[in-house]
Amino acid sequence: MKVDTVSIVISAPSGTGKTTLIYKLLDRIDHLSFVTSTTTRDKRTSEEEGKNYYYVSKNKFQQMVDDGEFLEWAIVHDNSYGTTKKEVDRIRDAGRIPVFDVDVQGARNLKSIMGGATFIFIIPPTFEALKKRLKNRATDSEQQIATRLENAITELKEYTMYDYIVVNDKIDSALSDLESIIRSQMLRKNFMEEKVRLILENNNDHPTG
Repeated sequence: MKVDTVSIVISAPSGTGKTTLIYKLLDRIDHLSFVTSTTTRDKRTSEEEGKNYYYVSKNKFQQMVDDGEFLEWAIVHDNSYGTTKKEVDRIRDAGRIPVFDVDVQGARNLKSIMGGATFIFIIPPTFEALKKRLKNRATDSEQQIATRLENAITELKEYTMYDYIVVNDKIDSALSDLESIIRSQMLRKNFMEEKVRLILENNNDHPTG
């Protein structure tokens, strides 16, 4: 499992617009690849297998846990979510930067093994705005919305774990903030050093003096 290169970890309370922002970000920056998580959650009609998630049964998920296939995993809203080591290595081997879409539990687990990653927390402009977005999404019952709002308060208290906080009030502004953060991370030494080595190697073929 390769964990020593640039990685982007993005979290947010449910309903904040994280997934929409991530997909728009992937369209803007070529070197990024979305890390597709595995889940026991039912597939929504708008979702695609292998794009949004890999959907498995609870028994299959537990077998994957027992076999040590996950880099991290957690239970969220009574469903299990996890990131497989194989999925991350697939992205690494393609020379791309993995973008993790995880909840606070997943971010905490990743932080313990990927301290060099960039951790970004997306928050709503207000609690009322979050409540309105969850209701407008029309995918959850009133009880589920209440649970998500309660969990959002708990998750917001974990903001200190993140390197950057982006407010998703207007999506274009939030997207611009995200893009600026990530482009700056792409200039970090551990991502650029291969380019430096190539320059130095070419210089050996053309000695000065």
